[in-house]
Amino acid sequence: MRLTLRQPLPDSSTHPEIVSLRTRSAQGKQLFDWHEHRFHEFTLVTDDKTEIGLPEGWSPAKPHTLFHYPPGFRHGARVGPGQSPRFWVVHFNLPTSGPVQIAHLSQDSAELGRWDLTRDQAETFQWMFLQVLNERSAGRDGHALATSAWLQIMLVTINRWVTRNEGPELNASTRPSPEVLRLWHLINESVGKPTEELAAIYNSPNYDSTRHAFRRTFGCSPREMLFRLRMEHAQNLLLESNLSIKEISERTGYARQHEFYRAFRRHVGCAPSEWRADPLVRR
Repeated sequence: MRLTLRQPLPDSSTHPEIVSLRTRSAQGKQLFDWHEHRFHEFTLVTDDKTEIGLPEGWSPAKPHTLFHYPPGFRHGARVGPGQSPRFWVVHFNLPTSGPVQIAHLSQDSAELGRWDLTRDQAETFQWMFLQVLNERSAGRDGHALATSAWLQIMLVTINRWVTRNEGPELNASTRPSPEVLRLWHLINESVGKPTEELAAIYNSPNYDSTRHAFRRTFGCSPREMLFRLRMEHAQNLLLESNLSIKEISERTGYARQHEFYRAFRRHVGCAPSEWRADPLVRR
């Protein structure tokens, strides 16, 4: 017997809601254009130092630095020669009322939106990021409720770190193994490659054994995860850039625009142009 979840979708006026997520790797001299949007954003810097563009100018950021950009806050990033940072980006809508009221997230100050995390805290953020991403992209029954719940856990956890509210840390004992996480990053860094250029994933060391552990961790195959990450990347590009739909299809590994259009509509429930116009419309 199959139990169907019939609870209503979370109301975005009272519950936090994910807009898009993306993990970006950068190497060498690279500039991420200045931009702003009407949603909140967390960006965690890991792996290496970089520079973040803030209203007062370029500011150095070391690994494990977490930024919060409020709606309308103009920001950017640039990577210097020899640097290889990774950016964990979460765009979300935060209600003005409801069960989750988080200190510090309504501030416009760049200082109040910048925190140095410990290594364990940074790893916990990455683990929560993967939980949100996996739940959001899987499309299972109740995924909207579960995604909102994970986002609320992320917000509460960050608030405790910021306010130094002492107590037991969130138990992240189910963090992916290093081998599974390496495979996930390899897949994530391949979202812009056409299918015929993905041999590096399937020829990676110990792929056959790692892919079984990967499925146990994420509930899907590496191939399915590649599709999910392509859709998340497309949503990020729709949100943060003025690229055409054709350019976005090329940057997400689709040689033909109509194939991207069909895949996006099937996964998200609307056309790319419709989602760009209003990512929060219920569909």
